[in-house]
Amino acid sequence: MNGSGANVAGCAGCAGKCCRSYVVGITVRDVRALAEGTAMHPSDFLRLKDTDKEGFRLRPGGPAKEVCLQRRPETGACVFLMEIASGRARCGVYAHRPLVCSTFPLRLQRGVVTTREDTVCGPDSWNLATMDLPAYRRDLTRDRSARAEHRQVMRAWNKVVEDRGWKATPHDLYEYLLDCPLEAAAQGHED
Repeated sequence: MNGSGANVAGCAGCAGKCCRSYVVGITVRDVRALAEGTAMHPSDFLRLKDTDKEGFRLRPGGPAKEVCLQRRPETGACVFLMEIASGRARCGVYAHRPLVCSTFPLRLQRGVVTTREDTVCGPDSWNLATMDLPAYRRDLTRDRSARAEHRQVMRAWNKVVEDRGWKATPHDLYEYLLDCPLEAAAQGHED
């Protein structure tokens, strides 16, 4: 849910569909921003989800894991979604929300900011003419960079797990995400 500036129209009638429907995979930068902004430990808001893509491994050759926001068992919504009056919902960590949330429902396609066609709120919920496209372009570029950095951190973690023959726990991984150097891990790696 972005809802910043002129984008409020897209979120004005929001019941939090995006926060209930999507698995929210986040980056190391997002983990740190959320931990710092909420004073919560990542184990309080993260979960690991098996993925067929590249992911963190907790043991050599083990299944790849994506780092995602937890969901509330009673509603299926993101752990940070606040239910408010009249069937409305809002992000409880709006100032610290992950980049993927702050750029929703847009994407960069060949350098052009466009609306995703597959959004649960529908493509007609958003009007590009009323949106701050330079700010979105900046945030989408930051998200792309954070994802490249995330992949480098993931590869460094996986190498440690493999080299040590380590059987790590989710808590071990979360501590690593809080403490690992970021700039050095991503330097020169924009793949």
